[in-house]
Amino acid sequence: MTGGTGSAKRGSRSKTGCTTCRTRKLKCDEIRPVCGRCSKTRLRCDWNQPVRRARSAISTVNVSSPRLLAPADAAHPSPGSTESVISDHARPSLTSSSPRLPLDVQSPLNVVPSALSTAHIPLSNSLRLTPQDQESFVYVRNSVMVLRIGKPFQWSSLSYIYLNIASKYAGVMRIFIAGASMELRSKAILDQYDGKLSSNQYERARRLEHSATSHYHLALKDLSALVDHISSSGGNDDDVNALFAMWFLILHFGLYDSQSIGASHVHLEGIRSFLKPYLKSCGEQGKTTLPLASQQLLYYISYMDIYLAFSSMAGGRLWMDLLSEDADSPVSYDGLFYSARSCLPKLWGTQYPVSELLDDLENYRPLHFLHLCQKPKLSILNLATSSDMGRSDKAGRQRLWKELTKLGDEFADVLALAEKVVDTGTRRLIWTVYHASLEYYALQVLYSCLDPDDESPPWLDRVVATVASIGYKAVKEDPRQLYRLVWPLAIAMIRTRDLVHRDWLKDQLLRAQVLLPSFGLPRSDWDGKGLLGQLLLEANRTCHSVATMADQRLLRG
Repeated sequence: MTGGTGSAKRGSRSKTGCTTCRTRKLKCDEIRPVCGRCSKTRLRCDWNQPVRRARSAISTVNVSSPRLLAPADAAHPSPGSTESVISDHARPSLTSSSPRLPLDVQSPLNVVPSALSTAHIPLSNSLRLTPQDQESFVYVRNSVMVLRIGKPFQWSSLSYIYLNIASKYAGVMRIFIAGASMELRSKAILDQYDGKLSSNQYERARRLEHSATSHYHLALKDLSALVDHISSSGGNDDDVNALFAMWFLILHFGLYDSQSIGASHVHLEGIRSFLKPYLKSCGEQGKTTLPLASQQLLYYISYMDIYLAFSSMAGGRLWMDLLSEDADSPVSYDGLFYSARSCLPKLWGTQYPVSELLDDLENYRPLHFLHLCQKPKLSILNLATSSDMGRSDKAGRQRLWKELTKLGDEFADVLALAEKVVDTGTRRLIWTVYHASLEYYALQVLYSCLDPDDESPPWLDRVVATVASIGYKAVKEDPRQLYRLVWPLAIAMIRTRDLVHRDWLKDQLLRAQVLLPSFGLPRSDWDGKGLLGQLLLEANRTCHSVATMADQRLLRG
């Protein structure tokens, strides 16, 4: 029985529904702990009477017929529906010859992680999805990864992958679970940082780390098989979307695990070597570009490559490939931005609501500002990595400052709003404005490290104070926004001379580094080159040493 069928039957039994729905004399779908109606209206969902739960049927293994997690030809479920993410139909697997078991669970979009069933649920490849794994998979929708993307989960491309791709490709589901498990593990470490860690939480953190590592390595095998399949046969759109989803999720997992940074650069090189031959074969078949979801995922991947470029000189090559593409190329950096901004209505079709179209339009300008802020980073990297830190290239520094000034003038309204607004009022627009503005100010701070004639310009203290002010009100309103804003806050910390600002920024970065061990600050390959390299390495050592000690204390018990 699918979740959709189940919810249809439950809808008529309002007498045993939640107290909130019975009081309002409305039908309740009886999904605990928050029913669908209360979830949509954001009302408190109370349950005062016990509700009889039906046992989920677990399918048996059909050894002769390998199974995927859902039918490939199933209609795309609505992100607001109660239809199960996992169906009990199947198709032959592309990534494994071992039997695959279907799941029969309620849609994670209608389940709260704190009240999951404890029944073991079968996962593909004869593994079993433990309650802990199920909790991690459900947690994805509320994860830091989703927050860092910015778009609310329900109608995002990640939701599309979660509902329509993860249910059919075991590797995508595995790496979703791996990343979410690492996030949940970091919560326990932060509890220790705050002096709240209990022995039960300690054991839970260890289990989560083991689960994350196990799913991550299994996902790598699925990734390899999928690359081979697409390279040999071309694959269909779902195959390609699954591939780019795995690349994105694996790279994001690498942000959580300092030991995976080197592997992340290998994956980025793999994407580079895959793209041109694949696009050439697409052209021969009359297709012009990547599938819609893959285009947006590739754009997200380019952001992570930029991020990694500041922590290792091996990074940034994919990003530079995209920047060097012709303007009419389907994978040019600007082209991917415009595609990312317009792909969701095409991806979801008629289901995509007017409210989301308005949200996309409202956020377009600050997102464009954020997009344009990435380009000067290339000039900064080129100057910072030259033999004399760009000291002999006065013309290059002047061009960079002129570019930054022009960018600030063009988006002066966005910068003003970020400073003047008191809080977001729960509007996504303001979070986007905060992010774009802080990225811009971080570029100015980095520029100040490159000018040998004026290493402490008069405007620097004001810029750093503005970063601290915006960061403070953002984190005060929603502490999780720290993980989205961590890079510009880290850059600001290296140049602030205000001890109050420095202490606050340092404390925030120590907390962020529990989850994000490398948040864009360089490592040993910079070798303290020039003022910029020295300051960044010092900041990295300061933050990394404290976060590492907290992590090691947890692992030692």
